[in-house]
Amino acid sequence: MRRRIIRVAIFIVLVGIFYLYEDNKRSFSTPLEAIYHQTDNKEGFTVKKVFASSEVNNRADYFYITNSNNIVAVQLSKGWFGWRSGSLSTGSGLNINDEISEPTNGYTGSGDLLFGLTTEQVDRFEVNNIQAKLIPLDLYIEGEETKGKKLWYVHIKTDNRESIEIRAYDKLNKEL
Repeated sequence: MRRRIIRVAIFIVLVGIFYLYEDNKRSFSTPLEAIYHQTDNKEGFTVKKVFASSEVNNRADYFYITNSNNIVAVQLSKGWFGWRSGSLSTGSGLNINDEISEPTNGYTGSGDLLFGLTTEQVDRFEVNNIQAKLIPLDLYIEGEETKGKKLWYVHIKTDNRESIEIRAYDKLNKEL
């Protein structure tokens, strides 16, 4: 009986050491290192420009533009050994070169993060009555393709993507 307990304890210690080793291998000292490592050697995911959105406690949301001008969101978390990538959400259909015809011109997401592009007329953006954050793209990316475009994002917990209600408002608080 005692030998069995020792064997089980040794097995648990070995599994723990292996887990910690693997966790250390996929962790990086900064969120940017984690993003660039995640996108290395991946076709279509070459990072052109990274811009942060928020970093709270041990979680961070970053967005980047690929060489094909698509917006990608990546969620990161900080563990014992540093930052590591969590979910990666491609903004298929969210290309900064495309014209935006309406304030709510589509969105994409992963987990509890939803994001999309909107026009410069939008001053406030709500998803299911939760105010989204707006990032003017021309602050981070130079060029005509980003002039007047904004990225919006929000963390929202929902099981049903069809039940999402999006509203955009201008500076006079008029719904667009």
